[in-house]
Amino acid sequence: MDKMDKTSLESAIRDDAERAISAIARNEAEELKGLDDAYAAALEDFKKRTQVRMDDRIRQESSKVENRASLDLKKLKLKRIEEFINRTVEEAVKGIRDNPHYKRFLLNAVTDAIGRIPAGAEVRLAGEDIAFKEEIRQALKAKGKSPDVAVVEDKTIKWGGCIIVDAAGGRIYDGTIERIYYRKSPAIRREVMRLLDEHYGNAG
Repeated sequence: MDKMDKTSLESAIRDDAERAISAIARNEAEELKGLDDAYAAALEDFKKRTQVRMDDRIRQESSKVENRASLDLKKLKLKRIEEFINRTVEEAVKGIRDNPHYKRFLLNAVTDAIGRIPAGAEVRLAGEDIAFKEEIRQALKAKGKSPDVAVVEDKTIKWGGCIIVDAAGGRIYDGTIERIYYRKSPAIRREVMRLLDEHYGNAG
């Protein structure tokens, strides 16, 4: 092989090698670009999914906070309404004995209860009502019942009314203002709520 042929062969080999290297480089560049694109897409998808989860979590937590705040506010409003009702009732019963109908209420409560008791009975009153002892006995006598009943003070009675104890049967007839209020409190509360709604709106 002469010198010219050798030079041509080397040149051809070098050209083939360069083309092969260029092809490999292009393939690697394309593969790297493909990997970069895939990674970028995966990263973007991850970001989106993470953001969605975070948004969902934020919405859930925000909803919990709002619900809790709404519940706490409602509890506070109900508590204040109950306090208002209790204060109103307390103020009302303070002057109940000044009501001209109170004595008649008390006498009727005692005579009605004792009228259902065949034997002896004990009348329990608040300390402020012991003054009605003789009038109670007169009212019993007028109803045809024995006026000889024990009339005693009961410190558990705060607002007024009476407790009648059947001496023989041990039964108790509770005619106290406290008991009446307890029975009527749901209706009283509804009426207060209605009045508050009329004046202020959305009381509950």
